[in-house]
Amino acid sequence: MYLSEMQPGPKTVPPRNVSSKELDLLSQIVEKRLGMDLNRRRQERLLQMLEKRVKESGRKDLMDYLNFVDFSPDHPEWRYLEEILTIQKTEFFRESSQMTYLQEEILPEIKARKSSQNQRKIRIWSCGCSTGEEAYSLSILIHEIFQPLSEWDIKILASDVHRQALETARKGHYPEDSLKTVKDDWMKRYFQENHSDSENVYFVADILKQIIHFRPINLMDKRYPVKTLFDIILCRNLLIYMTALSQEQIIGRFRSLLEPGGYLLLGHSEYLPDRRDFQRNKFNVFQTPLN
Repeated sequence: MYLSEMQPGPKTVPPRNVSSKELDLLSQIVEKRLGMDLNRRRQERLLQMLEKRVKESGRKDLMDYLNFVDFSPDHPEWRYLEEILTIQKTEFFRESSQMTYLQEEILPEIKARKSSQNQRKIRIWSCGCSTGEEAYSLSILIHEIFQPLSEWDIKILASDVHRQALETARKGHYPEDSLKTVKDDWMKRYFQENHSDSENVYFVADILKQIIHFRPINLMDKRYPVKTLFDIILCRNLLIYMTALSQEQIIGRFRSLLEPGGYLLLGHSEYLPDRRDFQRNKFNVFQTPLN
């Protein structure tokens, strides 16, 4: 067991109309492309969505579809398959204890350290950002802590493989019931209510968007399209669906992209074994050595 405290279940029994051969090929493709362990997913709904996509794509059957995408790694069809395979569950200020720790301890520590070194550049990466709630939560905290913001050079990279989710994130339009975890005074400062829809929808203020860059990134790529080191990387509740080997490879890449004293935030169900290059703090937060 590497990062996940969840144990894989028994080898999946394929549902009716899906052969073991088809399921094995799907598992191989998913692991190769996304690093995911299919046994960690509820598969009935996944296979229903795949069956629908097979029909929409005009392929003969599931095996024909899987062979096609397996041998066509650059085909646009992969975008549809990635969207089926990835889980888009998120909320504003998710895992509140960790976010409070970020607000009260991590960001102030980075601010004090950078100020003492006469540095103003801070880079944060939200991996698996889904529809953007985590990225905008980070932007709110940045605006609250780093004032005046004009004196700082702060950017947030927010990435996901799910391109439709990224489009939703860029728009920054959220229904009222998804904002219950946002403080009232922050709602007034950073969101604008829109009454033109059938339900109340709130638009994210432009000042929050200005420091965020949304882009598609697959964490299974051997090299990430980034040209900077990060002070904070958040990768929460994503690695639990991946194989142990994929987890290890991704953590290694994260480590190479963290500044000295940089922080890695994992989800509450994820576990990082003792490593000399990380010190464990509270709430599943890990920090690289300062020197």
